[in-house]
Amino acid sequence: MKAGVLQELIDVKKEHYNAILEEVVREIIIVNNRVEASFHFIKYHDCRDREEDFLKTLRSYIFYYCFPRNRYRNKSNSLEAGNLTWEARDKFFNPNDPSNTGELGEISLYFLLESYLNAPQIVSKMSLKTTAGENYKGSDGIHFGIHNNKKCLFYCESKLDKDRSDAFRNCINSILEFHKSKRDFEVSIIRNNIDIQDPQLRKAIIDFLDPTADKKDDWAEINACFVGYDWRKFAEVETETDNHVLHEQLRKRLHSEIGDVKQYLAERIQYPEVKQRFYFFVMPFKDIENLRIKFMELLYGIK
Repeated sequence: MKAGVLQELIDVKKEHYNAILEEVVREIIIVNNRVEASFHFIKYHDCRDREEDFLKTLRSYIFYYCFPRNRYRNKSNSLEAGNLTWEARDKFFNPNDPSNTGELGEISLYFLLESYLNAPQIVSKMSLKTTAGENYKGSDGIHFGIHNNKKCLFYCESKLDKDRSDAFRNCINSILEFHKSKRDFEVSIIRNNIDIQDPQLRKAIIDFLDPTADKKDDWAEINACFVGYDWRKFAEVETETDNHVLHEQLRKRLHSEIGDVKQYLAERIQYPEVKQRFYFFVMPFKDIENLRIKFMELLYGIK
């Protein structure tokens, strides 16, 4: 792969991750080198949470997420960009579905894959939606990157739930169902819609997906998962009056959370019964439902 080809595909800026989010633990290998996780939280400033900054940052990337690159790169004026933003908003979110938190998880996962793992989106699944709120069947997104010295295709799945166990369980079940009945369709989507201009990289990915071709050891498929859930300990941490101490308390308390998650995943994803590879981005929130409402207000100005 030519130097810089992958970087040219990335739209999310690393500094935006660094400004808004913080990692607690990076890339924990949980079992058999096939299940990994990293834990993240939204930063505080002067002991006030920056949830709204996080949502505004996601909003700023909405048309990058929703469209292939030829729709937004090299736009000549702000009017074109503005029109794309409105079009992307209406593709992205269905304001009439009060229970729909899926899209918020999907764009969060897009943001983390590009900024944290340097894995750009190579198919815009949102651009394939026919109507607002109607998801194109298959994964939540498709990315490509280099991870653990392997060229990796990432199939995306996101789950937001008030309960941590429910979020993980629903996410894992969706992935297993995807590989059971939807992966072949997803491969056809990649072949027909791959958003890569570099001919060598484009051909390499399509060749990897060819069932008649030889499989190289330096390639892998990974299920990239964003799992968000309500975490009641934020209320305890927010009693701190010093921002640095507050962050230290968050890291300390989340470390115990990490132990519980590792145990759960080791029990739930047992090898060799499950041979899929997983990468979990895990983020606790104060209130998932309130977060969804805030995001919808930013997009539509309504509750």
